[in-house]
Amino acid sequence: MSGPEARLGGVTRWVGVAGGRIAVEVSGTGPALILLHGWTLDRRMWAAQHGALSSRFQMVTLDRRGFGQSTAPFAPSHEGDDIVRIADALGLDGFALIGMSQAGSAAILCARHYRDRVAALVLQGISLADVPDTGPEDERIPLDSYTRWARAGRLGDLRAHWQRHALMAGLSGASRDRCMAMLVDYDARDLIAPAGPGAPGAGRDDVRDLPMPVLAITGARDTAWRRQVTQAAGSCAPDGRAVLIPGAGHLCNMTHPEAYNAEVKAFLLTAAAHHAAA
Repeated sequence: MSGPEARLGGVTRWVGVAGGRIAVEVSGTGPALILLHGWTLDRRMWAAQHGALSSRFQMVTLDRRGFGQSTAPFAPSHEGDDIVRIADALGLDGFALIGMSQAGSAAILCARHYRDRVAALVLQGISLADVPDTGPEDERIPLDSYTRWARAGRLGDLRAHWQRHALMAGLSGASRDRCMAMLVDYDARDLIAPAGPGAPGAGRDDVRDLPMPVLAITGARDTAWRRQVTQAAGSCAPDGRAVLIPGAGHLCNMTHPEAYNAEVKAFLLTAAAHHAAA
């Protein structure tokens, strides 16, 4: 059976999980780094990281269940197990993990449950269930409206509204083109089909329980709540720190890749060195 279509110039394969398959793409050599994309996106959001980090890390990107080329239905309660299933399929004993935005809870809960496997954790623009969102209404995601539009077949309205949202701000040139290509391909499977019982959202106590180094990162122009959560995650983790990238918004890895890659690379190399010395 052939693998899924390559999106980032790497080697692709299917990994079987509960309910279907996950599209996985691998490139580079070195310590393994698994990257989880955010909502309405897919693994193409990591193009600038594949190019810059694959000389030092084995980059493992995937389309999360319910998104991109993956066929497994959206089910947040399965995502932690999916990550480990992929690591096992690739023969990875340990790995670093990046969880972006919606994928932050899955990354935190995976790291907490599989603490012997996750060597370092990067949390980009995440939410935490116990940090109240007191920001302006127009900075929140109107998920109920998006769900109604998706189930009524109004995907054009959903996409048009979402691309104007504060979390999508700051895109231009190649980053805007790439993001729009992903948004055009987003088919709202996660909203149209019931997901069943969801995994509980991660909170500050989950972050406090993480033994590995944690980097919480987002743009200095992300929404006020996401910046607050980033600072909270960095301070809650026993071995944590928070970074706000100047001039960047929620999609800082796409709009400001040089600054983002430098922070992530330095963090991961330091974490690997400490792990090797332990």
